[in-house]
Amino acid sequence: MADAQSLQTDISGVTANGMPEPWRAVLARHPRNIGDIVDDPNRGPWNSVHNGQNYQGTFDAFEQQVTTAEQIAWVHTFSDGITRDSGDVLIELMEFAIQWRKANGLPTTAK
Repeated sequence: MADAQSLQTDISGVTANGMPEPWRAVLARHPRNIGDIVDDPNRGPWNSVHNGQNYQGTFDAFEQQVTTAEQIAWVHTFSDGITRDSGDVLIELMEFAIQWRKANGLPTTAK
């Protein structure tokens, strides 16, 4: 079983000497533009090795959190000059979809 310090460094995303683990970096609430993740040569498909065998994807919860945060925890200043996060974008898109569906005589949801 891991000792408390090892667990804390794992949770904190640092090495035993306190240096940040680069792969754990997520630019949460930092500006993001189209292609910032996809075009970054340091990011690509995240695969894993277990017992000497390669697997597509990751089974590690911390790695999964990093990739999820990369997709969700961003802000962007759009061409109208307004900075929005992904939640704002989803709300605005849904409101647009509702208006469009109403204008076209459709129910407001596809459910």
